[in-house]
Amino acid sequence: MVVHAVFDSGVHRLKNSNHPALAWTIGQAAGNFFGAGVWGFMHTLPQINLYTHGTQWTASHGHLAFFGAYSTAVIAFFYLAAQKSRGNVWMSGNLVGGWKWKWSMALLWIGMIGMTMALLIAGYEQSQIDRAVGGSTWMSYFAAQSHPWFMQAMTWRQISGYIFSLGYVLLVWDLLTIGKRETRPVSELHAEQPQPA
Repeated sequence: MVVHAVFDSGVHRLKNSNHPALAWTIGQAAGNFFGAGVWGFMHTLPQINLYTHGTQWTASHGHLAFFGAYSTAVIAFFYLAAQKSRGNVWMSGNLVGGWKWKWSMALLWIGMIGMTMALLIAGYEQSQIDRAVGGSTWMSYFAAQSHPWFMQAMTWRQISGYIFSLGYVLLVWDLLTIGKRETRPVSELHAEQPQPA
C-alpha cells in the first residue's frame, strides 16, 4: 500500500510537505513486515518456539518488531506534530539542518538491524547448545552463555546499541529544530501545485 501511495503521488505530481514523516512511514511498512511478519512467523511456530522461546532469538524478534511496527510510526507522528506546531511549514529536509533527520534515520536503522542480527546469532547459538544439544539443563544454559559466538554477538549488540543511541540524539535534536527557519507555509505550495487533468 505504501509503494502504491508513493507511486500515485509521483504520477499525480503531489508535493509531500513533510519528507521526514513520509520516510518514517515507509520505514514503518518495511519494519513491520520484517519485524512482526518475517521474524515473528519464523520464531513463533510451535516446532521452532519450543527451542527459541526465552532465548536472545525472542529479543531479536521483539526489538525489530517493536521498532518497526510502533516506534517508526510514532516518530512519523512526531514529525507531523512538529510541522503543525511550527505553523504548518514545508519540511523537506533540504534546507539548513536537513541532514539531521536523514542521518538519524540511517543510524537508528543501522543500529536496530545490527542489534537484531547480533541477537539472532546469539539466540541461534543458545537454542542449539542450550536447548537442542543440552536439553535445557543449567549446565547447558551456562555453556551457551559462555560460548564465543554468544559473547561476540553480545559485543556486536552493544556496538549497535551505541550507533542506535547516536541516531536517537540526532533525532531529538532534529525534532527540536526542524522547520524553525522555514517561512513557506504548506498552503503556498498547494497553490503552486499543478492540478491533474
